[in-house]
Amino acid sequence: MDNNCSSTVLGPMGLIKKHEFVRVIIQCLQHLGFPKTSSCLEEESGILYKSKDFEVLESDILSGNWEGCLRSLEGMKGLADETLSLALFLVLKQCLLEFLSHGDDSSALSALRKQVSELKLATEKVHSLAFDLICTKEEGVSEMSNDLIELRKKLLLELEKLLPPPITLPERRLEHLVETVVSSQIDSCLYHNYPGAVSIYADHCCGQDQIPTETVQVWF
Repeated sequence: MDNNCSSTVLGPMGLIKKHEFVRVIIQCLQHLGFPKTSSCLEEESGILYKSKDFEVLESDILSGNWEGCLRSLEGMKGLADETLSLALFLVLKQCLLEFLSHGDDSSALSALRKQVSELKLATEKVHSLAFDLICTKEEGVSEMSNDLIELRKKLLLELEKLLPPPITLPERRLEHLVETVVSSQIDSCLYHNYPGAVSIYADHCCGQDQIPTETVQVWF
């Protein structure tokens, strides 16, 4: 990312960081189904929707590089202990299930012992992992091999929701910001009498002329 862009601010009050603003726009474009447009904006602005940390993590997960994935998570700065522990747990669980899907029970158990010791997972998480291993073994894992990529993508989505900014962005961030502003304007509208969605082309404000002046129902 361009250093000049990272320090540029927007708005009359200079409260908005340009690179963050562009990044949430890119996220919004992707969510609305405009991948080509979002890619063009990334290329033109030099700002990527996915952080470098998450790109590395994504590459490790999709390629099944579990050792690298665990190292990537442990190397991320600013993660709360609880968040890191849960993220490591999710990755380790997927790793073990994939070992089982290939019939490699010994590697699964070996990885469980090694990683549980190194990661210092809480007892209840260890029990949960062991329980999942037993259940998966009893139910059979023959069909899992065909769905590994989809399961890895599902893991990525879980981690994307779990990991904090700036590693990932909260889901539908721009929509949330705009809706928060609109909601605030509605709350402060003295004569508000407009159900449903309101226009965002201008600040919302109902005039006195919109107050009902005719009686339509009388309660006895």
